[in-house]
Amino acid sequence: MFRGTFEHAIDAKGRTSLPAKFREVLQARYGNSEMLVITPSPLDPCLRIYPLEEWNLVEETLAARGNFDPRVNALLRLFVGGAHETPLDRLGRMLVAPPLRDHAGLSRNVAFVGSLRFIEMWDTERLRAWKQKQLEEVADLSRALAELGL
Repeated sequence: MFRGTFEHAIDAKGRTSLPAKFREVLQARYGNSEMLVITPSPLDPCLRIYPLEEWNLVEETLAARGNFDPRVNALLRLFVGGAHETPLDRLGRMLVAPPLRDHAGLSRNVAFVGSLRFIEMWDTERLRAWKQKQLEEVADLSRALAELGL
């Protein structure tokens, strides 16, 4: 399982290295799988990185839902339509396509966040802002619950 957060640099051409800890998980859990699928997150301004084996399970789940539900169609267009297969080279480097970098607002520094069966890739400043917002919302919720005596 992927866990932890690691910061790395990404160059102007979209090249970055997958953190060594995540490469170890890939090797241990998925064997010599060097192919990843990177897709825009449908929920947040970040990317999701899946080992090909996990991505195939996502596609099978979506395919079983049929294509007559407008919500499924929207998810297919955004999530599957935006997906790019990306190989890892022997040094653990990968290329992030321009449309993906645009979606996540990736600049010079990126954060890889383990999310069990996939990895999120964030611009480090966007991740910090997201975390701060979450902390503020929790504080607001805590105050509201206290005011209600709960």
